[in-house]
Amino acid sequence: MKHAWSAQYRRWEGESVGVWTRRLSIARYGLKLCLGGKVIRIFLILSLAQMLVMSGFFFLFGQLVAPESALLLWLEGMGGKEVTDLFRALTSWALLYPEICVDGVYRVIYYFFSFSCPFLTMVIVALFVHKLISGDLASNAIVIYNSKALTRWDYLIGKFMVVSTILSIIWIFPVVGSWLLSNLLSPDWSFFYHSFPSLVRGLTIGIVAVVSLSCLAMLISSLARKTGAAVTYWILGWISLGMISGAAQFAHPALQYLSPVNALRAVSGGIYRMLDLVVDAQGMLPFFGGLFRKVSDGTDPAELPISNGEIVLPLMALACYCAVSIVIVSRKVRAS
Repeated sequence: MKHAWSAQYRRWEGESVGVWTRRLSIARYGLKLCLGGKVIRIFLILSLAQMLVMSGFFFLFGQLVAPESALLLWLEGMGGKEVTDLFRALTSWALLYPEICVDGVYRVIYYFFSFSCPFLTMVIVALFVHKLISGDLASNAIVIYNSKALTRWDYLIGKFMVVSTILSIIWIFPVVGSWLLSNLLSPDWSFFYHSFPSLVRGLTIGIVAVVSLSCLAMLISSLARKTGAAVTYWILGWISLGMISGAAQFAHPALQYLSPVNALRAVSGGIYRMLDLVVDAQGMLPFFGGLFRKVSDGTDPAELPISNGEIVLPLMALACYCAVSIVIVSRKVRAS
């Protein structure tokens, strides 16, 4: 005996899509929604503009160490032969110790670039965090998502792709873009090889920042049932964690990593290892060593207010934030 519903059943004859196609559709719609505002696009353009600034620094450095470059000829015309001789000496040292000179310049620029990223992250995430998950919870759109051929993890992965793509524009794209552009314009192809360690360092801190901050953005967005509250939670959480960690570190230094920003700065210091760069440059480049001793009045590098930073504790703190975020967001989405 056939049931009534079996007579009405029609097999789907359209083209079926894979699971990643469904996840990418969530990501595409989310990006279109989050990037719809003019203000966020302006801030993202400002973030990408840093790529051009860093490329400009790298290009000038390449011209300074290139024999018979137009820049050296211009400096000779402006400052005389003494200035040109000074830069030619720098050229000789750069050619003799490229692993210090080339990699050192890239490492210093990328290190200082990492200081601007947290502020841009706070502002840009505040502009779209209410459209990430809280908007779906407030409008009950999450029920529609769950009624389709999507699992909870498909939804979360799609949303993670949204926020991680936007944060990559802040943390990763400027590093990769400036490295490629500056090396294509460099006077020697060996710049690709000698600056590659700095690129790896920049990518490492970028990936850590994008993953951890993306999880935190999803957490804040899932905690707010009203879209306006998500923005408030994000800004207040960012500021309050910084204040709490600043006070708590007097009880124990490890408590400073209660702030994700402090943890990322510590990881950045541990990855770029600026103190090691100063010590290596002083030992391998006599010119730099003499200049350093003259400027610092004979100060030992170990006494400098520069820290290599530690990696294990701040990475553990960021990993805990990620784990807590994933658990809470998963439960919030399932409960809805």
